[in-house]
Amino acid sequence: MKRRFLRQIPMTLPLLFAMVVLFAIFVGPAKYLKLSNIMNVIVQCTSGVGIVALASFLAICSTGVDLSLGGIVSLSGMLTAKLLTWDVPLLSGLREQSPALLLALAVLASIATGALVGSLNGLILSRTNIPSFIITLGTYKICETLSRVIADGTTVRVNGNAAFEFIGGGSLLNVQQIVKQGARQSVRTVGVLPVSVLILFFLYLVFSIVMKRTRFGTYVYAIGGNYDAAELSGIDTRRTRFRAFLLGGMIAAVTGIIMTSRLTAASASNGLGLEFDGIAAAVVGGAAMTGGRSTPWRTLIGAFIISVLRNGFNMIGMSNSLQMIAIGAVLIFVVAVDAARNRR
Repeated sequence: MKRRFLRQIPMTLPLLFAMVVLFAIFVGPAKYLKLSNIMNVIVQCTSGVGIVALASFLAICSTGVDLSLGGIVSLSGMLTAKLLTWDVPLLSGLREQSPALLLALAVLASIATGALVGSLNGLILSRTNIPSFIITLGTYKICETLSRVIADGTTVRVNGNAAFEFIGGGSLLNVQQIVKQGARQSVRTVGVLPVSVLILFFLYLVFSIVMKRTRFGTYVYAIGGNYDAAELSGIDTRRTRFRAFLLGGMIAAVTGIIMTSRLTAASASNGLGLEFDGIAAAVVGGAAMTGGRSTPWRTLIGAFIISVLRNGFNMIGMSNSLQMIAIGAVLIFVVAVDAARNRR
């Protein structure tokens, strides 16, 4: 009974705890474990890899891979910022008379854009024999180019829109923290219940129910477990994979909105590369590239592992190139251990 309970505990959970302990030793507990740094890790995860990893999980679980997610993040964030700041009569009028309506339209337009790109991925994938990584690599380049065209070589800044900034940078509960800088002391406000965290947990809660309690979730796991057997059993594999990529595009668009809100600016480079972090988080969380494994909550643990690694490496002064090597090594190690564990 005890052994069965221990086998149900994700291997990544003690790994995450061990990483936190190691970085606390190297950086210093007082510096690394202070509230502001902990919340910084959480917010960076929720406004980046944390939500994108859920989209990667859906694609991988249905025996695919979605490389367009970073491009969707960039395009959706850029579109949101542009709609909120574009100086045309219709939008300017809404900005003055009904800013809440303009914000709602910008958010809905961005999510619809993500859904459009995701549905394009799913449609081509379900109607052709082209591998998913080729299809999504093409749509990634399309999204990146469109984002650069909208930006016109500049960074689109969204300043003074408190409602929009609240999405990615607001918190429902704040505490005051005393910060020492040499002989001086200052007071910093730290949000301990960020809105982005609530959005992330809401999405993971919804998709954990969807994957466990609905026909769609059952079909996705069945396709990943054995594609041919799923088809022979009467499962509409084309429609299921289409829906998985459609939902992945919408989830990536939410990430783009949150990221732009937190940064109060949109750049064409925002989000580019997140697709690889999302895949790494899903695989570290236990997803098999052949599909049919892992859960949303395990994927979230993988996302926090990636975020903790990046934060810890930055605090010890490691260069970006070495960070990529270290994260790749951790990815290989976790996958190897998980494979050995499953064989036993």
